[in-house]
Amino acid sequence: MRIMALSDTHGRLPDLDVSGVDCVMIAGDVCPGGSHSRRVQRQWLEGEFSRWVEDLDRPVYLALGNHDFVDDFKGPPKLCYGTHRIVDNIFLFSWTPYYCGGWAWEESEIFLHRALSVYLADSPVPPVWLTHSPPWGVCDGCGKNDRNGSQALWEAIAKYQPFLVICGHIHRGAGSGTIGRTRVYNVAVTKGFADAETMNKPMAREPVLIEI
Repeated sequence: MRIMALSDTHGRLPDLDVSGVDCVMIAGDVCPGGSHSRRVQRQWLEGEFSRWVEDLDRPVYLALGNHDFVDDFKGPPKLCYGTHRIVDNIFLFSWTPYYCGGWAWEESEIFLHRALSVYLADSPVPPVWLTHSPPWGVCDGCGKNDRNGSQALWEAIAKYQPFLVICGHIHRGAGSGTIGRTRVYNVAVTKGFADAETMNKPMAREPVLIEI
């Protein structure tokens, strides 16, 4: 499988060359930064974004980010998304308002740890994980004493050892790393802080092509 992976587009709908690509994976923060209104985001997701997905004419997998507040919109048939679900051997694990509300780190980590345990304990481990947040200390743009990545996600990756983890969220963490046998890619295409004007600016980085 040849994957085109990107994250943190923040409203951009880039002209992607998907020739020779089997699918597109987006690790969250797709919505424009101008509004967190669920009504406004739903209109954009069901309108411009859905038409962009249809034009790609490839399966598109989406994990929602902390700037994406709508998890029940009507997307085209080739779009797979959801709060937390396993589809086509891909684990879509979104950053949802259930644990990003208030930006409370400890509450987020408690929720994430419990949710990962529930979704992975009794199922075959999917080889590909698509998640907005990076694991702690790997592709999270920080040193070992910082906490921009998720400790709970790191522990789950170390325990279950999926083949590939695609993430974003921390723009300056873009790049790749490993946790045991697991390859981790932060595929954020934005540098610096994202705001309402970001969608009108070119992407700072190109999508990443990954072969598995």
